[in-house]
Amino acid sequence: MNNSPLYKSQIDIAVGAYDRTAALLDGSVQVEGFNTHFIAGNLEEIFAQAFTSAPFPVTELSFSNFLISSARGTCPYVALPIFPSRCFRHSAIYVRSDAGIKSPADLRGKRIGTREYSNTLSLVVRGILTDEYGFSPEANDWLIGDVDHVERKTIDSINWPTNAVSIKAVVGRPLSSLMMAGDLDALISYSPPDHFGKDASTIRLFPEWRTVEQDYYRRTKIFPIMHIMGIRRDILAAHPTLASALVDAFEQAKKLAQAQLDVHHVLPVMLPWMTAELQATEALMGQDFWKYGLEANRNTLETQISWSFEQGLIPRKLALEEIFVDC
Repeated sequence: MNNSPLYKSQIDIAVGAYDRTAALLDGSVQVEGFNTHFIAGNLEEIFAQAFTSAPFPVTELSFSNFLISSARGTCPYVALPIFPSRCFRHSAIYVRSDAGIKSPADLRGKRIGTREYSNTLSLVVRGILTDEYGFSPEANDWLIGDVDHVERKTIDSINWPTNAVSIKAVVGRPLSSLMMAGDLDALISYSPPDHFGKDASTIRLFPEWRTVEQDYYRRTKIFPIMHIMGIRRDILAAHPTLASALVDAFEQAKKLAQAQLDVHHVLPVMLPWMTAELQATEALMGQDFWKYGLEANRNTLETQISWSFEQGLIPRKLALEEIFVDC
């Protein structure tokens, strides 16, 4: 057994508070052989710290920004095949009802806002629109800013692409206010903007987004990956067995979360038809619908890497083997 001081010392792990990480955060699942401490915090802050000071030995990371940092050779982390956040994103596209946008083809030449051009949400939306509907980001004006409330005094452009895309930072005014004023035609947002549903001015590009997302998965088998787990390179070099121990622990925690969804006599979450939803999801995506592991996710990962390259975020297509731990 490794008896080095670092091995015995506590290893802090930053991760979001999800059902699939709950057993890690409450300590009911341990990382075998290691003294670990799981911390849940603001993910935007955790991501920002990860690519600057890298304070956490193991941390959740934005997949898109991880790719950019890795391609530059500046990333202090290597990826683990653990995907704590995944999401279909057709539902994240909002348009002004009077902007003449009836279909994805009508987005051409429009003004589109989003919090970060380089975040995984925007990467995935652009990738899906391009693959499925012939969308071209270069044909649009992109406005980057805070969605509902001003949170930043400056907008960092370090991860903006170098190709011919028109991008402008918006500071001091939220994008949703531009949308309401008619100065923005479309918005890509994690959550509905505050004014959504309060009047008819803003609608989703895909009103039947659930059906569209299910059809997308049925045809492509792609379940987009938003976040990965990263292990700092110095920690991995000192303790190569930590990677596989983490994968095992995250897998255990995920299985416990899924087992909770199978509880029928007392619903574990406040969704009356949760059981029906689980059955429908498993019928479409299989029982292990939230897969970890490199090979099980190779198609999705390589597709998103291709999107990053095609959108000018990274200068070359990274091989999975150069950015993921072999475990």
